[in-house]
Amino acid sequence: MRNRGFTLIELVIVIVLLSIIAIFSFQFVGFGSQMFASSAERVRVLDQSRFVIERLSRELRNAVPSSARVTPTNINNNTTTQCVEFVPTRVAGTYYDAPFRNNQPNTLTFVSLANWSTIETDDRLFIYATRSNHIYGNNSNRFEQVEQTTSRAGNATLITLVDNNAKYGKQSPRQRLYIGRTPVSYCVEGEAIYRYANYGWSQQQPTPSNGRFGGASGTLMGSGLVNLANGAAAFQVDETTLMQNNIVHLFLQFNSIDNEQLFFSQEVHIPNAP
Repeated sequence: MRNRGFTLIELVIVIVLLSIIAIFSFQFVGFGSQMFASSAERVRVLDQSRFVIERLSRELRNAVPSSARVTPTNINNNTTTQCVEFVPTRVAGTYYDAPFRNNQPNTLTFVSLANWSTIETDDRLFIYATRSNHIYGNNSNRFEQVEQTTSRAGNATLITLVDNNAKYGKQSPRQRLYIGRTPVSYCVEGEAIYRYANYGWSQQQPTPSNGRFGGASGTLMGSGLVNLANGAAAFQVDETTLMQNNIVHLFLQFNSIDNEQLFFSQEVHIPNAP
């Protein structure tokens, strides 16, 4: 009796069928892996962009009115950086006995219900600063340096100004004052966005290219931005008017590994309450 087996043609057919099944199986697994990687990258970009937007928006809302400024204003494909700068508010309140005339004491009393700890030497005390040059200018008569030592009694605080001849240029209609910390900048540099702080005050807005950050290193907040590559501004500031808040427009464009671009547009209002 002759033993029956597979013929060569049958073996070839089986091998071809198994190869086809294997190819489709690998393609299916590869497609699933690619989808997973793409979804993970999209989630990463979304989380990063939300963090940048929320952090920047939160800090801007706490800024001194009229302190937001942006540079440069003309964006093109050759622009390498763009920065937005603002002054964080340490505390705000209502003042009494502020020096507005000659021969007045260089002290004032203000009342604030906010919970705050201390005033630093580099802080500035603003009264009726309605323009950015009132915030950063050298001789605006709208701010004075504050001594670190203060006397507090309940919600009232006695502040001594550094300049013995301090004199403010104009009264606030509501007797408001703001004490601002040293400025903070967010800069888009190439495809990354950095946060700069503790670099001091400058009448000219600092950028990474003009060296006015005084050696302060930026903290990386996010990457993958394509604003400057597309010739699109990341920041825009509407100046404060009597009828309008100081508005900062955020336009951030992020790119993922599969060249999918995510666009974020948000307006941040800094209350106009000088």
